[in-house]
Amino acid sequence: MLLLASCKETISHNGKVPLVGVENEFLYKEDVDQLFATNRPQMDSVTFVKEYIQHWLEDVLLYKMAQRNIPDSKDVEALVDSYRKSLLLNIYQEKLVEQQLKREVTDTEIAEFYEYHKEMFLLDEPILQGLFLKVSKNAPRLAQVRKWYKSNKVDDIENLEKYSLTNAIVYEYFMDSWQSLSSLAAKMPITADELLSRLKKDDTIEFSDSAHYYFINSSLLLRKGELKPLDLASVEIKELLVNMLKANFMNEVKNNLFEEAMASGQVKFYDESSSKQLQAKMSEQN
Repeated sequence: MLLLASCKETISHNGKVPLVGVENEFLYKEDVDQLFATNRPQMDSVTFVKEYIQHWLEDVLLYKMAQRNIPDSKDVEALVDSYRKSLLLNIYQEKLVEQQLKREVTDTEIAEFYEYHKEMFLLDEPILQGLFLKVSKNAPRLAQVRKWYKSNKVDDIENLEKYSLTNAIVYEYFMDSWQSLSSLAAKMPITADELLSRLKKDDTIEFSDSAHYYFINSSLLLRKGELKPLDLASVEIKELLVNMLKANFMNEVKNNLFEEAMASGQVKFYDESSSKQLQAKMSEQN
């Protein structure tokens, strides 16, 4: 019995502490601890470890069963090989772009793209600039609030901001940014359509429910289908232009590799017609 016990455990765990194992696969305490520290789940560590072990075991046991029931599948090996090639290509291209493509997208390029592709940047819902205030019906100095929230004077805005520090339930100043009408309506007992209808008639509106007053000053309202402002579209445009730069850069890299391989004789054709077609295409490009 002692001999059997000494021969039973022959696997090296490289200093790690195994929590559970299935055949030759092991889950280690150090790996689970790192996952817990990285993800910060909304549960205590004991519960996390218990649930993770169960999920790990379920996956490993199912994988073992799959191996037994689909042995040496050429289709699976082909898929794995194809995925490995795609993964390596993607990783290499990302590193190549990161190392070689240093140029940044300029504000001028963003503005030019916006000017020539305005049809891409039409609003799918109304947006507005302004301010929003929610106070209790028992709040003090409501008469002054009704004056301040309608004003664009610096003193009145400052007074409203100071007042809101101690009296407002919600105070949002977005005169220099944008907010969707639907997100603003969600903070009040009113639908987006009702809010839009009110704002079409007056830039400053007030309404109430049983416990609160709501004040809105809309300095600028853009409706659905109107052109999205450049400052709002610029992030989207920059992402588009960066992706275009990456695509153009990688196309250039691929074309250079292809031309060098063709010129050096690295590529061997076993079909004469394919060779002639590619040679002709290269001549046209040059």
